[in-house]
Amino acid sequence: MKKKYLLLTLLLALNFQKAAQAQTVTDIDGNVYNTVTIGPQVWMQENLKTSRYQDGSAIGEVEDSISWANIYNTNSTTPAWCYYGSDAANNATYGKLYNWYAANDPRNVCPAGWHLPTGSDI
Repeated sequence: MKKKYLLLTLLLALNFQKAAQAQTVTDIDGNVYNTVTIGPQVWMQENLKTSRYQDGSAIGEVEDSISWANIYNTNSTTPAWCYYGSDAANNATYGKLYNWYAANDPRNVCPAGWHLPTGSDI
């Protein structure tokens, strides 16, 4: 059984497998990500861009820094994402930025078969 992992936003995803050729992974929204093999690990070359969990449920968008701060300052456990610089044009280059609650939600923001790595995975 292949173990697969995903680290969101500025970090790359990896999955432990033996394949040496270029591969892709697709998220629930249909975004396709190129991968690169480094030793026995396969890493995503791009940041995650999905706005939904694997089960299809939406992750809320936060459109401004005040709302983002309010989630943090009120100790809210609301899953959320935003565009870098609050500019949708940045999605193509940077993907989306997710808070911990979106990344750690059991519905899994990662593409099917992938999950966040634990400390022992990296």
